[in-house]
Amino acid sequence: MKKLFLLLLTSLSLFAADHNLYNHSLFIAGGYAVNSSETRLDNEFSWALKYNYNRSTVEGSVDIDAVQLAFDYSGDTTYQNPSKSIVDGKTNVYRLGINALWYMENDSDFTPYLLLGAGVQFFEEAAAEDSNNAFFASVGAGVEYQLRGDFSVVAEGKALFAGDDSSYFLGTVGVKYSFGQNY
Repeated sequence: MKKLFLLLLTSLSLFAADHNLYNHSLFIAGGYAVNSSETRLDNEFSWALKYNYNRSTVEGSVDIDAVQLAFDYSGDTTYQNPSKSIVDGKTNVYRLGINALWYMENDSDFTPYLLLGAGVQFFEEAAAEDSNNAFFASVGAGVEYQLRGDFSVVAEGKALFAGDDSSYFLGTVGVKYSFGQNY
């Protein structure tokens, strides 16, 4: 049984991701948004859609490995706005961002990465925006587990910092499909 397990692990390692192998990736995920009290937004489930443009890099370099366009959405989020006498308002929150990713290259099927970026957020209900700045900076980290060369499971966490001391944390888990193989 041990030999079979080792053979399986060895076989799977042949399919390990090489981020230089594919030019593009799509990542769809579900998650949870944790909002600071300054935002006057309740915490809420969320979902994300992300596109990565993977750049060819030299091993050991500090170049940006990928550029990520991210769309995060939290629906039916409860908010408070005392200045407008709103106690339990509901709004949808849309966040668009661009992030730089740095992968920690290794020989494992687990690949950690760091993320740094900026973006803008929109609230469907204008009354929810009183205490929230539209622009934010993001910093985060994630890890990919390669199922095979073009499919992986990804867990990512990122903190968003907006003006007026508002902050948010978005945690997501999902699947990523890579395509556009380099030859």
